Amino acid sequence: MGKIIIDSVDKRMTAPLVEYLINIGYQVYGIVFEGSIVISNRLYSIFEISKENLKEDLLKLFNNFTMDDYLLVGNPLIIKAVDEIKPKIKYIIPKQETVLKATNKKQLMDLALNLDINVPQNTTSKYPLIVKLNVSENVNLKAHQRYKIATNKEEYNKALAFFDEYKDNLIIQEYVEGDAFGVSMLLDHNSKLVDYIMHERLVEYPISGGPSAICISRYKKELVLHAYKLLRELRWTGYAMVEFKGDYLMEINPRYWGSMPLLFIAESAFFKNYIKILDNKHNNIDINDIPYKLNRKIYYFPQGYLALVSYIKKGKIVQALKTLANIITAKEGIFRIKNPIPFVNYLKSLLKRK
Repeated sequence: MGKIIIDSVDKRMTAPLVEYLINIGYQVYGIVFEGSIVISNRLYSIFEISKENLKEDLLKLFNNFTMDDYLLVGNPLIIKAVDEIKPKIKYIIPKQETVLKATNKKQLMDLALNLDINVPQNTTSKYPLIVKLNVSENVNLKAHQRYKIATNKEEYNKALAFFDEYKDNLIIQEYVEGDAFGVSMLLDHNSKLVDYIMHERLVEYPISGGPSAICISRYKKELVLHAYKLLRELRWTGYAMVEFKGDYLMEINPRYWGSMPLLFIAESAFFKNYIKILDNKHNNIDINDIPYKLNRKIYYFPQGYLALVSYIKKGKIVQALKTLANIITAKEGIFRIKNPIPFVNYLKSLLKRK
């Protein structure tokens, strides 16, 4: 059917995508930074690139492909480089100035307020509050290290001390409680909706706040509308995930998102529609359409079980039992009986990080 290049093939969320594209007939090539552990084992070829010579390495890489081939990118550095290089290959990404506007939380909150979307209130005295990075792209901190929750003045001062290196890159807001949702959308070159999926984060790891350990496909029309309204206003093209807590906007993730494997469990045609955009064969949909199966669930190993153990250690037995029930009724995000190698490679990559 054709050739597709995918970056970040050392990340868990791309493994099911690679399998999906190969199974529908594409020849899939991977891009990784030097020294990374590749998770997918069925890639036709792998291109290693360096951050120091990023654009030069990408230019050499793209010489192996033509305008009949496709490109999928999710790493912020590579997205930026592609926007500058403009290779002669089929792809769709947002403009870099759009990404910068979307990932600056202060600017994003101002934009959302003008669109009548709820946002957390800025405060330095109303507890509990949250201190977090205003722009967190390309910052060498793990997801749970990019914010601190303070319930009093002493904890607030400790949070400021922790982020002293980033003191000019902070946003301080009221701490909003509620269920966590992500609306992942695919927009065409005219910023019109082509596909989307919404998920609810059931369990995080670390349980104090972190990426999804267990998530489920959901639909809340108001949040889907808010996400689309925001991305349309930004004139977004390509894919992005808009994050909410309750009905409050949290941020926009302009790259691959952690719960991406849920697409395939929920029988979404998200990335098939991505290719259709590039071939100019796509159809637009309405937010009232639900283009995926509801209440489909995935968990990640070992994170789901680590969350379970954490709840038990903290004496939160009800949450522990709910977590166990969710694991039992969910599918593992990466493991596939027909090809367990990506799952094994992912576990190896975790051990290397340790």
